[in-house]
Amino acid sequence: MALMMAAKVPALWAAVAAWVPITDLAQWHTESLARTNEYARYLEQTCGGAPGMSGPDKEYQSRSPLFHLEAAKGLPIDIGVGIHDGHKGGSVPISHSLRAFNTLAAANKCEDKLLKESEIVFMTEREQIPRELFGEKENDSERRRAILFRRVAGPVRITVFEGGHEGEYTASYKWLARQQKGKSVVWRPENRSVGVLPGTDNVNQVAR
Repeated sequence: MALMMAAKVPALWAAVAAWVPITDLAQWHTESLARTNEYARYLEQTCGGAPGMSGPDKEYQSRSPLFHLEAAKGLPIDIGVGIHDGHKGGSVPISHSLRAFNTLAAANKCEDKLLKESEIVFMTEREQIPRELFGEKENDSERRRAILFRRVAGPVRITVFEGGHEGEYTASYKWLARQQKGKSVVWRPENRSVGVLPGTDNVNQVAR
């Protein structure tokens, strides 16, 4: 819901934080069927059927942030996801977060920051960070969970941490409190923006 609000009314917010989001409902329906959990049935009840028919397809797409996030260009957005989500740690594969990051990176003209599809698949299926991405992480005193991968693309950040379908409320509150509408994003408490270090239950929040 935080990502949908970011896309629908980006000018209203100073910043948005989203944890372990579902960003493509049709894809999640397929994933839920494969896991034989109850969410596929809930989606069909909400959207008027399974994906594959014109009516339900429109509902799935209209309710999926992935297809609307380009409108949030320029808005500071912080996405956090646990590496084990979609496995033993929850029911939402991390590909949802990683592809949302890619969509936002492209919208902000940061094509050099896009994750490769092979990297997304590797992280999603193996619950591991690809070797070529090992150096993209940093220490963060505001996070309790170990950061396994972090990348910044303009005003957007993706953090993959050691965990499952969960969020760190306090870290988001502190980050959101530093943001001011119309100002550059401030990632760290010492009041400066940083990127990656060279070589080296669902929480959705917004700040107004």
